[in-house]
Amino acid sequence: MEQPGTELRLRDYLRFAAWVTLAHLVTYLAVGTLAYFLIYKGQIDAGGFDPFMRNPNNPEEWRHVETWLIPAQILRGLLFGVALSPFLRTLSLWNFRTRFLALLGLLLVLSVWSVTMPGPGSIEGWVYLKSNSGPTLPTPLLGYMEVPTQLAAFAFLLSWRIGKQRTSKGHT
Repeated sequence: MEQPGTELRLRDYLRFAAWVTLAHLVTYLAVGTLAYFLIYKGQIDAGGFDPFMRNPNNPEEWRHVETWLIPAQILRGLLFGVALSPFLRTLSLWNFRTRFLALLGLLLVLSVWSVTMPGPGSIEGWVYLKSNSGPTLPTPLLGYMEVPTQLAAFAFLLSWRIGKQRTSKGHT
């Protein structure tokens, strides 16, 4: 049975989806930028990066990335928000640690390790990709180094925000 004042309204879900989108966009761009300069730039400049990816040193190829990067990540963030919305009430009842670990686990498992397309860091990629198919860590379950880092930062921000929203509504 619901306690008075604990029901979530459409406004709560819309705010949640907006926050998820913003958290995804910020963490994606921040961690991706760091990874580019710390990990990938040297490989790209030396010509040793994945030939199936658009090359930032090729202005014609890179124009597509410049045009679609932000809109694509906004769409991705909104999709995360919509997919996580049914779990908002449950997540808000958990403590920060449980919320963080649950979100990180869901994100890693569903958006990286268990995707049905072969990519670095996925189980399908481990089965089908050659071992030199991109800049990866020694374990195929981590794939591109920035992915688990970005998802951890994203889960951290979401967990913090859900907890902040919970306390502002008077829940303990």
